[in-house]
Amino acid sequence: MRFRLDFHSLVPIDLAEASAWYERREPGVGIRLESEAKMVFRRLGDEALLYAVRFADVRRVNLPKFPYGVFYIIAGEIVVVLGVLHGAQDTEEELRRRREAYP
Repeated sequence: MRFRLDFHSLVPIDLAEASAWYERREPGVGIRLESEAKMVFRRLGDEALLYAVRFADVRRVNLPKFPYGVFYIIAGEIVVVLGVLHGAQDTEEELRRRREAYP
């Protein structure tokens, strides 16, 4: 089954902040992080069911070379990306708020 993707309004901010952090340390690395995230987004429509539920109904797929996860839910025929967050971050409460705020 192919899912359509939708994004929480904070996802672009998540990516911009992570990218800027890496760019300040080494130019070009932030761009690679964004590229990896976009690659995961492109595959997610086909692969959403492959990844386990982490808590409640939120799933996570890791970026291949960065310590970030793409967190999402499946709502019918739509994959809703809730965030792109660092793995060491306490994500559960933040994602719960985003999940509740999503229409």
